[in-house]
Amino acid sequence: MKNVISMVVFSICGICLAATPQVKNVKAFQQYPWEKVYVSYEVEGNVAASAGSGTTPFLVIVAKDKTTGKILFESDDSCLSGDTGAAAGAHRVVWDIVAQGATINSANIMFTVMYCDELYLVADLSAGANASTYPISYLGSVPSGGWTDAYKTTKLVLRRIPAGTFKMKNTSNVTLTKPFYMGVFEVTQKQYTLVMGSNPSSFTGDALPVEKVSYDTIRGTSNGAKWPSSSAVDSTSFMGKLRARTGLNFDLPTEAQWEYACRAGTTTTYYWGNSMNDSYAWYNGNASTKTHKVGTKTPNAWGLYDMSGNVGEWCLDWHNNTLTYGTDPKGSSSGSNRVLRGGGWDNSTVVCTSSYRDKNNPSSVYYSYGFRLVRTLSNE
Repeated sequence: MKNVISMVVFSICGICLAATPQVKNVKAFQQYPWEKVYVSYEVEGNVAASAGSGTTPFLVIVAKDKTTGKILFESDDSCLSGDTGAAAGAHRVVWDIVAQGATINSANIMFTVMYCDELYLVADLSAGANASTYPISYLGSVPSGGWTDAYKTTKLVLRRIPAGTFKMKNTSNVTLTKPFYMGVFEVTQKQYTLVMGSNPSSFTGDALPVEKVSYDTIRGTSNGAKWPSSSAVDSTSFMGKLRARTGLNFDLPTEAQWEYACRAGTTTTYYWGNSMNDSYAWYNGNASTKTHKVGTKTPNAWGLYDMSGNVGEWCLDWHNNTLTYGTDPKGSSSGSNRVLRGGGWDNSTVVCTSSYRDKNNPSSVYYSYGFRLVRTLSNE
């Protein structure tokens, strides 16, 4: 093959242990018409045994500027094909960069292959609404100083949630076959403004959850309205801009992902027990008719804050009186209202439970409607 753009530097993202597997003979190149990056590498050792988070690491290919080291794009697992496994032996992977919406064709590009076993993904939004890229990084644990205000304003932080099975609404089994990253916090006003350049909220404060955002604004009214037949979003929407600047498939959670992440292994009415506890949630009994700074209440077992209360959170699914269960459910094929989960500052305790299903028209804006992010990963 011809037209080699760049050889690859290999790095392992994660905890460096003596048993860390070795990856050798890594090569990458593009070929006209520059739509794909072809990567080959060899693995020696047991990658799964080195996982610091107790889960199998996943493959990431990063395109960097050779001169500055700036990350231009990170591969989305949905755009990778071939043998992306972590087992010992030779592997060949194809990254379809066009399918991901990326344009990479430069002699100044360096491709880095990484295996990540980190619990947290962080997107740095500080460059603002005019930025071309937002840097992505990973953390193995909560920083020593905790989640400072930077992670609630100029950075987005998501926590890795393992695949698994649970009883949705405590009635029927749902299996999620793919791990995903879930926002540790609801998207805040500062974060929203850095992406979109404006703030629609009624209550104002950088670390307050953004509200008065519709499903349509978050995903768009054209491509973004086609879920579940398509996961595409409008380029002018919040998700469209965030995807373009990170190269990652951020989205709203499905209703099943939301409840699974909210419960964090629990089967009780709330993720802390069977009765309301003011230590965990902002609702109409303690919120004093307003939203509150994210992350000030006690999180669930997976370290996710405000899954109950503060603002109701949009989910991808159409609302239907009959739930869809089974494996990786995407909800009804059509409808007139989209699902909201978790309840808000103005809701009663019933609405703030782990299983309550709220709904509204996707164009609706309300001062207790917000959202949190998800990034779905490939199978482990």
